[in-house]
Amino acid sequence: MNVSAFGLSKVLLHVISRAFSKFSPVKIRHFFPAAAFAFLASTLFGYVREFDNGIPLAWVKDRTVVIQLSLGTGTLNLRDGFASFNDSAIDALKTWNPHLAHLQFSWVKNSPVTPVEGDDEMSVAFDNKVFGSNFGSGTLAVTVLGYRNGNFEETDTVFNKALSWDSYRGALTPPVFDFHRVAIHEFGHTLGLDHPDQAQPRQNVVAIMNSQVSNLDTLAQDDINGVTAIYGTGPAYNSIPNAPVLMDLSTRGTTNTGNNVLIGGFMVQGSQPAQLVVRCLAFSLASFGIPNALGDSVIELYGANNNLIASNDDWFTSSDAETISSYRRDPPNSIESALLVTLNPGSYTAVVKSFSNAQQPATTGVALFEVYDLRTSGSRLGNVSTRGQVGTGANILIGGLIVGGSTPKPVVIRALGPTLTQFGVTGVLADPFLQLRDANGNLVEANNDWQQSPEAAIINADGKAPSSAKESAMAPTLSPGNYTALVSGVGGTTGTALVEVYDESASP
Repeated sequence: MNVSAFGLSKVLLHVISRAFSKFSPVKIRHFFPAAAFAFLASTLFGYVREFDNGIPLAWVKDRTVVIQLSLGTGTLNLRDGFASFNDSAIDALKTWNPHLAHLQFSWVKNSPVTPVEGDDEMSVAFDNKVFGSNFGSGTLAVTVLGYRNGNFEETDTVFNKALSWDSYRGALTPPVFDFHRVAIHEFGHTLGLDHPDQAQPRQNVVAIMNSQVSNLDTLAQDDINGVTAIYGTGPAYNSIPNAPVLMDLSTRGTTNTGNNVLIGGFMVQGSQPAQLVVRCLAFSLASFGIPNALGDSVIELYGANNNLIASNDDWFTSSDAETISSYRRDPPNSIESALLVTLNPGSYTAVVKSFSNAQQPATTGVALFEVYDLRTSGSRLGNVSTRGQVGTGANILIGGLIVGGSTPKPVVIRALGPTLTQFGVTGVLADPFLQLRDANGNLVEANNDWQQSPEAAIINADGKAPSSAKESAMAPTLSPGNYTALVSGVGGTTGTALVEVYDESASP
């Protein structure tokens, strides 16, 4: 049953397509209306995919697409029992997930991210306009698709706030529209499906993806066939074996410009090459409530001789993007950076900084540098260090580590400041204070001035004694689990510091 039978003008579930192009050194974004699309229907099924100039559009296989839900924070009494439109949207996302073999939806409910176009976040919200443009006559919702080289980069869905909404099943009851079935439809656009009934030639099928809302309130077989055709194949998901090593190491800090960018160092220990994912999270930190997140990030990896090994700007454009996603290490935001590298034993340095060119100056902000050991050989990720700016409040330097396996592991953790002046670093943190906390936030150990530590003798015997008595160090033996090291300045002081984690168990 078509809603137009109730005297409304044509009620469309509308999609606008927007193309992103990136040509070094300038980032250019082009907008293409839906009329510029070539609609192509399968010869076996009625489903229709989104295309641009003959190129089918889809997400990188195995990616987790994180949807930022901003559909109101109040408690409602919707007809189907949901307490909010956010909850109804989550259920609509869950409706698609079982049919996605090589993609998954995830979500942030009541997201702190402000819905805007062009931030590479996938936002869903109510509004009276579509990022400044009017809704078409009778349009319920609009999904804006951003893509580059056939891969989706960003999608945003805006529901028409001027209409009356509820969440229910069964026959439509205009003028109150069912948010849930419209959300299922719009998330189909997010996956790369278009309207079968507007294809050339027209496809006469029962589908939630048809352009006019109807009494159909869930997926039809044609919709399932469509996403199965897009995401039914891809690289197999890979698991990372649990092993008695430092599985993952990370540091969060502020990256500035010039010499004050975030710099991470790490070692591969053993006799065989190790496969690692090295990545930087920046803009997506805002969805976790972290203020002043860095925008468009770049990561560069250097060898011991300062030779550039690899670099990345916008991870989803990498030839390794599907493999990174298959290990579930894909960054949430498309303009974040990640590298898949196989490295011989030795020392390496990663530089995290803002993207910049003649038209787009470098920016500053909080970023997260991470190294993941994929455990494809007997070698291991041994030590990690990160140099960054220590501010106050949430802007301190924060290191994370995961101890794998089933037995405790001895480590040494240090926070250096004055020592850095020996290497020409200025503006150092004069008096670092170091805390170690477990996954529940409980304090494991704290130190100010390493010589006062009860483990000072162990630190000295291991050759890890800091050169300044004002610097901090500890040598705990940690049970398997997640830990966080926090570096701040005594008395609220600020400056450049280095946080280090050393695996003190026998090298492979």
